[in-house]
Amino acid sequence: MTAHPASDWHPIHDTFYRLHRIYQMQWAGLDLSRYRVAAAPFGGPIALVRDDRQLLEAGAAPVLDSAITVFAASGAAIGRIEYDDDNNNNNNGGGGLMPLARIAGFSWNSREELVCVQEDGNVRVFSLGGQQEPTTTFSLGPEAREAGIVDCRFWDQGFVAMTGTFRFVYVNDIGEPKPRMLSASAAASGDPMQQHQQHQRLAEMPHSWAVVAPHLTLSHHVEVLAATGRTVVLVDAGGMQDQLLDQGPYTRISVSPNGRLVALCSGNDGDSSSRVQVVSIDFQRSYSEYVRTPGEAPRDVAWCGSDAVVASYAAEAVLVGPFGDTLSFAHAAPVHLVQELDGVRMFNGAAHEFLSKVGDDARSVFQIGSTAPAALLYDALDSIRAHSSRADEIVRSIRDEMPQAVDACVAAAGAEPLVEVQQALLRAASAGRAFLAVYNGDRIADMCRSLRVINCLAAAGVGIPATLMQFQSLPLEAWISRLLHRNKHALALRVCQYLGAPADAVYVHWACAKIRASALDDDALFNVLRARLDSLGAGGRAAPAPVASYADVAAVADRCGYKRLAARLLQLEPRAASQVPLLISMGHDAAAMDAAVRSGDADLVYFVIFHQLKALPLADFFHALGRAPAVAGRLFEKYCVATGAPVLDDYYFQDDALAKAARLAVLQALAEPDSARRIARLAAAAKQLARAAGSSAAAAAGGGAAAHVPPIEARALDSHIRLLHAQRQLEADMPGEAFAGLPLGATVARCLASGNYSRAARLRSDFRIPDARFYWLKLHALVQRRDWAELARLANAGRGKSPIGFRPFVDECVAALQFQEAARYIPRCAAESHAALPRRPPWPRATPMRCV
Repeated sequence: MTAHPASDWHPIHDTFYRLHRIYQMQWAGLDLSRYRVAAAPFGGPIALVRDDRQLLEAGAAPVLDSAITVFAASGAAIGRIEYDDDNNNNNNGGGGLMPLARIAGFSWNSREELVCVQEDGNVRVFSLGGQQEPTTTFSLGPEAREAGIVDCRFWDQGFVAMTGTFRFVYVNDIGEPKPRMLSASAAASGDPMQQHQQHQRLAEMPHSWAVVAPHLTLSHHVEVLAATGRTVVLVDAGGMQDQLLDQGPYTRISVSPNGRLVALCSGNDGDSSSRVQVVSIDFQRSYSEYVRTPGEAPRDVAWCGSDAVVASYAAEAVLVGPFGDTLSFAHAAPVHLVQELDGVRMFNGAAHEFLSKVGDDARSVFQIGSTAPAALLYDALDSIRAHSSRADEIVRSIRDEMPQAVDACVAAAGAEPLVEVQQALLRAASAGRAFLAVYNGDRIADMCRSLRVINCLAAAGVGIPATLMQFQSLPLEAWISRLLHRNKHALALRVCQYLGAPADAVYVHWACAKIRASALDDDALFNVLRARLDSLGAGGRAAPAPVASYADVAAVADRCGYKRLAARLLQLEPRAASQVPLLISMGHDAAAMDAAVRSGDADLVYFVIFHQLKALPLADFFHALGRAPAVAGRLFEKYCVATGAPVLDDYYFQDDALAKAARLAVLQALAEPDSARRIARLAAAAKQLARAAGSSAAAAAGGGAAAHVPPIEARALDSHIRLLHAQRQLEADMPGEAFAGLPLGATVARCLASGNYSRAARLRSDFRIPDARFYWLKLHALVQRRDWAELARLANAGRGKSPIGFRPFVDECVAALQFQEAARYIPRCAAESHAALPRRPPWPRATPMRCV
């Protein structure tokens, strides 16, 4: 018979706390006093490493070596990290293995990665997925390397390390490590007071210290509380500030989860008394205090929620409530504390327990003597099952409050650790719902699904004892990832199918784990993977599509030495953006280029091109680009032209592309600002173009293939060179006028606007400007200059016949408000066929004319 749920409640002031045993530990009575312990929150794993700071007595009990052993929260071994110092071993030069770098501190981050900070200033991050190599390694800088690291404090995403000179270096994000010295910014501020504070540093090793995470501070920067002497100092980005306390030394400091309170523990073993005091974060107000006689320093301190502190001693754990009331829980050995969102996990070599505050919903149901509607509904469950008339009486008495009773039973079920009690509460909620005409039952269904998953996670074989609050505070992907780290692929797949979530990550992780643990050859392993993945994708009523990323699996196969398997898996990858980088890392540049071209993504093609340009000698790069699809070469040419890269000349020379080289020389010459050098370079380009035309003609005569050079290109280039010569002569003859770079029409128009009619006529004959076009240019220029005599001569030229007619003469004069001049040409317009002559020039004017 299940005990009453309130039998393990412990009253303190006006609330209750519950101590629930989660597991009987499976590690066979391991003596934790011999090891350094790091336990992850959210029911996470426990890492043990031999404490090399103490001498151990040789005996029959097993002693862990330098390796880090990882256990589930149930005490079952789930991993082992062979911890060694690669840097020392590599630098020893064959003189034997040097001593391993000692670990100054280690802890788990929010992604269940083990962060190990070494005394030499190096940091190594290990994954729980069975990989022996660290996923991330970095250094904390030269000062940390020279002075050494003596201690560390961690939070979810970062940590603070204390050097041998008692300075602090911090990393805000382990995923993107950027080590910085704390209070280093004050030196650059220019403020003498801040510089004085910055140069202050701890003179001795602090008795204890704690970290205030950046998301808990007003400045959003990390802060350190260090106990030195009889006081506490605050170290932040601005310097060091004494909090002016006098009841130290403080042997333990712990900051509350909301960052508003601080727990200070003073006193050592053998003192007459020791004290646990809870104060505000600014140390201006004291909230509660617990005095212990005789004195004993706590082994560990953690917060149970945001208003109660748990201190672990040699034979008991003491909870200090918000008003100084205490609860004592006896243990045969000291317990390690793990701070959770809604309580504290306590474990030693024998058992693993969870201490939490009893919620209001659970109190309304199970508190002795409770007459709340939820308690009456829960009590009426047996009567409802027995079809007793007493059930009708209870239901009638709480009919108006039935929705609140149902909600309270559902919420209480989520807070209960025992499955039998959860089931009873949910049955009571379902029974109460039957008496309601309108009630949304999704809340009951959601609670059933969540509790079913939570109970599966908490099973001893899995060892993730999460509560409902913890389960809801993380996304489902995080819990699936935790199962995959423990190689619980079947359970992870069932959870995804049960909750209707994508299972792609499960498929990928299973395939990677299979590759790492397999002894099969490439072909056999490929068949096994395809058969299982296809069956998983096709079977199951809620199973999603097969593996979403074959590239991830192929990357693992490549690292494990399965080259042919990796190549075959990459052929199944549908996304070129994932396929191409891995092909490059495998050394298959040609296949990567083909895949990038097939994808139609120019960025991918450029990615392969730039990789080859950086990795290969220039000649080999040109040969590789020549063997690639033609679009790759054209994209490379486009990039070089847009950026002016000089390598394009070498590419054309290597490829024997004379026509392209000549056209490139033309473009480069046209960009030359100096007219003399521009003419010289254009002349050289013209010779290249002539050679390219000769080569093209010879190749065509011999039946070969070569780039065709149209004759019009050579003629146009020759005309442009002659125009540049003419413009240089015009600038010499007409000081103050700029002709260089103008088109032919604009050059003629500027000569006419300047009154140099003879030079304009010479340009007309030299470049064979059509009569109609020249008439239009000269007509507009003469009207702008108000040169009516020359306009009359233009009208009478050609035996009195104008190639553009006389209507434009009238229109230009009218537009210039010269009506008398316009009247002279109106009689000559009568004989014209207006449909055949344009009223406006059929081309845009080159440049605006001006009157000189």
